[in-house]
Amino acid sequence: MSFRTKIAIFFLTANLGVSSAIRAVRPDWPDTLVALLSARAEAQGDSARILLLDRAAFIFTDRLEDERSADSLSSIALDIAEKSGNSRLVILACNDYLENFEAAKRYEYCLALARKALYHCRRIHDLPLRWRTCINLSAVYASGNRTAETMATAREALAIATILLDNIRIAESWLCVGKAYELRKNVMATYRHYLRVRALAESLNDPGLLGRCYRQLFQFFKDNRLDEEASECVEKERFLILVNKPVDSLALFWNYYNYGGVRVRMPNSRLDEVDVRQVINYATRTRNNRLKSWVFSLYRTYLLKGDRAALLCQLYTYDYPEEFRRLHTADPEIYSRVTAYCKELAGETDSAAYYFAMAEDMILRSSGRGRLYKANFFNRYGEFLMRHGRKKEAFEKFDRAYQFCETERINQRFDYMIVAARNLEWLYREAGNYRKAWFYAAAISSITDSLSLSTKKDMLMAESLKQERRQKEASAEKDRMTIRQARNQRNMTLGGVGFFVVVTLLVYRNYRNQKRLNRLLDDARQKSDQLLLNILPHETAEELKQTGEAKARKFDEVTVMFTDFKDFTQASERMSAEELVDVINYYFTEFDRIVTRHNIEKIKIIGDSYMCAGGLPVPNTTHAADVVAAAVELRDFILAQKERREEEGKPYFEIRIGIHTGPVVAGIVGLKKFAYDIWGDTVNTASRMEGAGEPNRVNISSATYERVKDRFACTYRGKVSVKHKGEIEMYFVSGEH
Repeated sequence: MSFRTKIAIFFLTANLGVSSAIRAVRPDWPDTLVALLSARAEAQGDSARILLLDRAAFIFTDRLEDERSADSLSSIALDIAEKSGNSRLVILACNDYLENFEAAKRYEYCLALARKALYHCRRIHDLPLRWRTCINLSAVYASGNRTAETMATAREALAIATILLDNIRIAESWLCVGKAYELRKNVMATYRHYLRVRALAESLNDPGLLGRCYRQLFQFFKDNRLDEEASECVEKERFLILVNKPVDSLALFWNYYNYGGVRVRMPNSRLDEVDVRQVINYATRTRNNRLKSWVFSLYRTYLLKGDRAALLCQLYTYDYPEEFRRLHTADPEIYSRVTAYCKELAGETDSAAYYFAMAEDMILRSSGRGRLYKANFFNRYGEFLMRHGRKKEAFEKFDRAYQFCETERINQRFDYMIVAARNLEWLYREAGNYRKAWFYAAAISSITDSLSLSTKKDMLMAESLKQERRQKEASAEKDRMTIRQARNQRNMTLGGVGFFVVVTLLVYRNYRNQKRLNRLLDDARQKSDQLLLNILPHETAEELKQTGEAKARKFDEVTVMFTDFKDFTQASERMSAEELVDVINYYFTEFDRIVTRHNIEKIKIIGDSYMCAGGLPVPNTTHAADVVAAAVELRDFILAQKERREEEGKPYFEIRIGIHTGPVVAGIVGLKKFAYDIWGDTVNTASRMEGAGEPNRVNISSATYERVKDRFACTYRGKVSVKHKGEIEMYFVSGEH
């Protein structure tokens, strides 16, 4: 790891990762990475730290191709998880590591992490985490070509997904099962599983799952050299990328690269050079060196395959000279090869030969280049030597290419082997060595037959796959036709009774409209009655409805009660207007319930005063006892509220209650906003009884006392002077005997 990267990671792990400090150390890092590292400095909790570390590691591997820094960050995350002693964090850290790195490059370590995660999953019995671990373990086994283990873990993941009833996870599990069949070289089973996943993804309308399915199908077709089918998968994936907003630019340009890689292999197929340059410009702008190097490699192959060395030299020396300078240190072998072509075009044959020799030396010393790559190089080198009459040296190069192809065991060796054999056959014939020439001519014939057989096998496999696909499409079309026929039959049946239904509906509609109108009239009448009963007593309301008027009526004996809140103005000043209205409404609503229970008629509310009367509009003999009982209940309610509000530190009310019994006149007055009311000296006396009372006491007159003394315990107050009434005997009611 570079010194600068170590400093940046110090900022990260020491919680000093301020974005400006990191940007000063590594100005070439993407903004997303800097934001993650800055967030890590402020993250609270191991879970958040591990998540941010693993996301940063992903950017290092995916965007910056800096696996050493990514490995350092992931190792920190794993260390945090291990020290926490939390199995769930260990599982998350292990799975994040497995998903960030290619298991093939560090197989044993990844396998150990996957097994550790699976062990912790079994300890905590978390099925979703166990499913994720099985998926990653299956991928690790697949990278090691362990077919049986790959299939077993994939089927375990499928069983867990089925238990969870999660169709997305089921589809992902089927992809892993398909990969296991692919390792077994069971092409038809692989294809059937991939088609199954695609159908499930389409039914779920999940673009992400469908995209992964197309990518895996693309790789399957590409590996089996079914380039037309691979191209179709790439185009379908591109459509999904473009319709999903915002467009994932990185995924789109990797898609362009994959498409170009397939098109280059197809005969008589041209690469869209505008798309290629767009990908190169995007990779340069976003500093995605891996994408850029792969696209340049693809473009080089395409240009050299088409004998367009001049365009290759223009690409590096005029269009992208900075890439040419980068190759000098990043990939000296490729730099030497490109320079050799440029020197040859400039007529500097000796310099071109020098650079080809340098490239040869680096290739032979490199362990990272495959045999097919080396065979292709020696064929190119030999063709260069032949162009400049150096046939003796060309013999050696073509022979090396042929030997490399012979030791390779896959069908791709045929292309390079035929090139080497044809050149060797021609050179030996020119040199007069007909025995050797005949040997390579026979080799060409044998290779051609093998290639033809391989092509036929590919064609048969492609036809089998197409037949499988056609059968599925035919089955789907048959199902659609069955559905259409059933729909048509249903429509005909419905049409046959349509006219009768329409006529019936017209008759029924008229009947229903009349019924609805009657119901609306009934509802309106009920609402009107309810509103009237809310204003007037039932008997008065009935009289008003039947005769259009309600006459005043005298009652020989009723009991009238007045209540009033003590110091209402002062208490209300300590409350907001909204709170005051809410409290008064709460009290008076409870008053209404109490007087209704005791068969008392509410008359009206005047400010904070409440007036009601017993014994009207229907006379009875229990009116005095009813009103006093209601007054006692009102008093107890106010006292309970006072205690509660005192505990809450809120303003409270106290109440005075006055009651008197005597004759009144009751009726309706006025034409607009009329209301039921009572008049007479009894009303005035009851009001004076309330005014002469004391807070939270029920004050009754002697007239009322005479009617309730057998039921209620009362305390004599004596004669109390009352304004305009002189002295009146009064009693305080304590409660029932």
